[in-house]
Amino acid sequence: MRSEGVRGFFKGNLSAEYLYLTYGATQFLTFNAIESKLRRMQVPKQVSSFVGGASAGAIATSITYPLDLLRTRFVAQQLQNKVHTSIIRAIAHIHREEGLRGFYRGLWPACLQIMPYMGIVFTSYDLLAAGYKWSRLHVLRRQTALTKALDSTQDAIIGAGAAVIGKTCVYPLDLVRKRLQIQGPHLMSFASGRVPKYVGMTDALMYIVKHEGALALFRGLTPALVKAAPASATVFFIFGHTRDLLLSRQ
Repeated sequence: MRSEGVRGFFKGNLSAEYLYLTYGATQFLTFNAIESKLRRMQVPKQVSSFVGGASAGAIATSITYPLDLLRTRFVAQQLQNKVHTSIIRAIAHIHREEGLRGFYRGLWPACLQIMPYMGIVFTSYDLLAAGYKWSRLHVLRRQTALTKALDSTQDAIIGAGAAVIGKTCVYPLDLVRKRLQIQGPHLMSFASGRVPKYVGMTDALMYIVKHEGALALFRGLTPALVKAAPASATVFFIFGHTRDLLLSRQ
């Protein structure tokens, strides 16, 4: 707020919106297709949820990764010293100076992060949902105002909990992904020039642990959870109610 004003809170918002729309649609479509196929093969529910979530996350990440990279670069640049001024110009600039590979810097740690993350999220969601169902049958059997509220918002609450579990487990790879995304010829123009030059994922992990300490791998976890929990809650809430609505009309 002091150095960039209110606009600083919305850097990269447009590319982020494009990312979330395309990523969310791809993720759930792919997840449902893979999980349904695994169910027909009589794969256990927890296994099909994990494999379906991991596969859907990797596919959706690979398809939408250039938008993720653009979002990170818009967030990391300073408003007073912009490298990119618009999405179209940023695409042209990256292609001209870094080639096609420039759009996929950090893709490997992104996939390594998103596969267990989405697997953990969907598996945690199923386990938490099963736990809530058990508690409604054996503990919270009476219909009260509290249980009525919980029943109507269970998708959101469970989705938020699943996101917190998943994000905490894989956050170090998420941190490395973001640091690799701003590597390139204009590295010193991003993040006030505080990010060193890395040659890859392993080098970044070793450098952070050696020079900043192991706890530095979780730097920024709290705001990441504050963002991930309500976002996941909203997605699962809308998905769950839309699913129930469509099934009730069949």
